[in-house]
Amino acid sequence: MAWFTAGAQTNPAIDAILADTLALTNGGVSSVTMCVSSTVACVVALEQRNAANTANIASHIFPVAAMAPVIIEFPGVPFAPSERFRVRLNAAITGQAQASLFAFP
Repeated sequence: MAWFTAGAQTNPAIDAILADTLALTNGGVSSVTMCVSSTVACVVALEQRNAANTANIASHIFPVAAMAPVIIEFPGVPFAPSERFRVRLNAAITGQAQASLFAFP
């Protein structure tokens, strides 16, 4: 299992990528765990991107309360070679936020 994060971001802009697995070389089925925390309330989107990284295959938004980490596991997620998962900030914030993805590359 690998850990992917862009680290703690201060005052991130709209659409900032907080975590990105980059292109996963092997397709298959994996569990993906998302962990997000923030010093202020925010909304993030977990996105499964196509192999060209030009469109979402699936996405879901998650509200994150200030100082209340969100940890969600998605078991048995199918993906094709070179697809990726990422966590994107839905709107700019004034504060700090960090996301991590745990997945099998």
